[in-house]
Formats: sequence, C-alpha cells, structure tokens
Amino acid sequence: MEIKIPSIQEQQRLIFEQATREAIRQLEQNLNAPTVQDLAIDESQYSTEHLLPEGRWKPPHADVAYAYIEQFKRHSDYKTDKAVAEFLGFRGNNAERRLRAYREGSESPPFGVWRRLLVATGRVPQEIIPVIAFMR
Repeated sequence: MEIKIPSIQEQQRLIFEQATREAIRQLEQNLNAPTVQDLAIDESQYSTEHLLPEGRWKPPHADVAYAYIEQFKRHSDYKTDKAVAEFLGFRGNNAERRLRAYREGSESPPFGVWRRLLVATGRVPQEIIPVIAFMR
C-alpha cells in the first residue's frame, strides 16, 4: 500500500486556499452585521480625513476616537479597555494606557490600529490585496 503525501508546496497552497475561503465567508457574513446609531457625538462637526486610505489619512480628533472606542465597547464582546487594546493588537502593561491616550488626544493612533477599528465598526471596507503570484 502506497500513501501519496502532497508536497510541502501543495500543502501550503491548500492551507492558503482554505484560509482564503474562510476569509470570503467572513466578508460575506460581515455584510449582515446589524446597524447601530448611537454615536455620542455629531460627526458632522469633525473632519472625515480619519476615514481616508493611508497616504491621505489624518489621525482622528480625540472626541471622535473616544466616541468610536466607546461605541465599539457597547456593541461588541470587547467591553473593557484591556479587551479593546488586545483586539487592536496592543500587548504589555501600557496597552490600556495607549488606548486612553488616544481617547484623550495626548497621542494619535497609528494608521493600522485605527484602520482595524474602522473596519470592525463598518466605517470602511476591508482592504483586499491581490496576490501577484505564489512566489517561491
């Protein structure tokens, strides 16, 4: 009896395909997320440059950062500053402090951190980057 084992490259390709199909499933599921309208500020009073893609993006006003983070906490499983900080990818003892600094305006969130929050709150679409080739 002979058992044919796929090559490492074939196995990697299979894993890539499965992860891509899971990502597509999640993107489809994202389209069914509920709508909530309880932002504690009037966004029309602030610039929308914090919604733009990298290169044209400007950090959010502290009031906007505060309102978005608090709204996210109210409507997600991430109810504490610690949980939100972990969701945004912060690690270590200063994670919650950094989040507070964004809300207070003493620091601006980096683009990638802010973008993750915008995607999770349905304010911008998930960016999909094309695969040029499977380069080895």
